[in-house]
Amino acid sequence: MKSTLNKCEGVIVLGNNLKYLFKDYLPDAKIFVCPNGGTYQLPSKNKSDTKIKVLYLGNLQPSKGIEDVIDAARILAERNINCSFDIIGGWRNEEIKNKCLAIVNDSHLDINFYSQSESVRKFELMAKSDIFLFPPRAPEGHPWVIIEAMASSLPVISTDQGAIVESVIDGENGFIVRSKSPEEIAKKIEILVNDENLRNSMSRKSRELYEANFTEEKMVQRLTTIINQITA
Repeated sequence: MKSTLNKCEGVIVLGNNLKYLFKDYLPDAKIFVCPNGGTYQLPSKNKSDTKIKVLYLGNLQPSKGIEDVIDAARILAERNINCSFDIIGGWRNEEIKNKCLAIVNDSHLDINFYSQSESVRKFELMAKSDIFLFPPRAPEGHPWVIIEAMASSLPVISTDQGAIVESVIDGENGFIVRSKSPEEIAKKIEILVNDENLRNSMSRKSRELYEANFTEEKMVQRLTTIINQITA
């Protein structure tokens, strides 16, 4: 790896928080930042439920925070907070699956599970949702699901992993919570459930930040600038 990097005129990472990955190999001037960006065909908002819907999309494994999602849902149910959960993803561990489903069944939680194959419906489900939740415990890059949720005008609750905090601005278009903190997750969801104005303002801000920074056009512009700078 060192030999290869020594031949490079530059490397590209997905966020400023990820530049540390190459700091031992290249000077800062040769480490460039270009976050993910995508352009999507989005369905119209389609709210058909008076309950506030919380959506999680990701692999159903501890590193992605699925246990914290389930525990947060249990805490909210105990507080009689008017919300439901849609969870899309595939289980990666049978023990974790059984543990989480036992909590769901024992606490009679209002959670709908969708298999990984149904991820093709993610934008349809985002259109029906009010809040996006993705609380990884382990290092991330710049998760596509965050960009997709912002494009769908959703407030985002996430953790400080990888470049997430460069998209989710705490208090503006969502909240950043500590990893492994279902109580914090539940608290932030409760705030958004009870404050429609805040929920709507964060929704608008997510879309604004997406349009300003994370479209495919913006990504191509950044890549073009970086490549021109490196080859000049």
